[in-house]
Amino acid sequence: MTDTMRAALWTGPEQIEYADVERPTPAANQVLIKVAYAGICGTDLTIYLGKHTRARAPLVMSHEFSGTVAEDPSGALPVGTPVVVNPLLMCGHCYACRNGLSHICSTLGLVGIDRDGGFAEYVAAPAHTVRPIPTSLSLQRAALVEPLAVAVHAVSVSDLRVGDTTAVLGAGPVGILVAQIARLAGALRVFVSEVSPKRLAIARELGFSVIDATRADPVDEILAATDGEGVPVVFESAGSQTTIFQAGRIARLGGQILQVGMPKTAVTIDMTPVMFREVRSKPIRVYREQDVQRAIAIAAGGRVDLDRPVTHILPIAELAKGLELAHAASDACKVLIAPAV
Repeated sequence: MTDTMRAALWTGPEQIEYADVERPTPAANQVLIKVAYAGICGTDLTIYLGKHTRARAPLVMSHEFSGTVAEDPSGALPVGTPVVVNPLLMCGHCYACRNGLSHICSTLGLVGIDRDGGFAEYVAAPAHTVRPIPTSLSLQRAALVEPLAVAVHAVSVSDLRVGDTTAVLGAGPVGILVAQIARLAGALRVFVSEVSPKRLAIARELGFSVIDATRADPVDEILAATDGEGVPVVFESAGSQTTIFQAGRIARLGGQILQVGMPKTAVTIDMTPVMFREVRSKPIRVYREQDVQRAIAIAAGGRVDLDRPVTHILPIAELAKGLELAHAASDACKVLIAPAV
């Protein structure tokens, strides 16, 4: 093993520098991971564009990655063990951490945002974040465990019941996974609305009731299909003003909106239809540890398709291209970076 590694560094707004840097030496409480695949997330795009409030350059981004153990000073994990990371960094003593809500810790940090992440050949991850995975789970599919945990969390805390019809607004990587987990949880029919041609095609291939929002109004389509009632649970997964507005009209009387998509700017909500029908809203930030464990088990069991959402696998030297593809979204869904390629 050499003393240097290839890394892609975010050095400022829309600036990526590729460099040979010193390979990290793991401390006693860290595990050195050889990265196999690292996913581009909406958070990485926010950092890349210089709009993230916490990220500081230079930074190795990516909190969604899989790999194998290269070195574990504690000896707990043998070299070569396949792993993923639960990237959440909690303080352990705030109100949330003391009361079973550590995933919304008051000072929550993430690997790949508050410390270097997976867009490099190696990453020294805090030992308490490293999760071994079954050898039956490929490292490519394992790279989607983190966004899958978001989907598992959203569906687990929703009011969705077996036999329900539901709607997912936005078919990005998380939206596609939410739709699949909703079906796995017993949803009889899942409407998926989207504007990206590529993402619409993926949703169709997966057998969902697809609505091309560039040609039809999802509100009209879903209300027509449900005799004007709407659906009991809506998963808003785009974080846009348009889809947030639509969610309030698609949810039925006494229904629920799971706000999964993170708005990039402040949005306006028309409260009147929401109040008149007592529609409840539950924001989803990240996930709990049990959601990560369930995501690993679901992925390893082959219960969801983790291949179709991956539209691009690029070498580390093409990270900037991958970020632009993910940002444009028209021809991309999940973009993975493979540092070893």
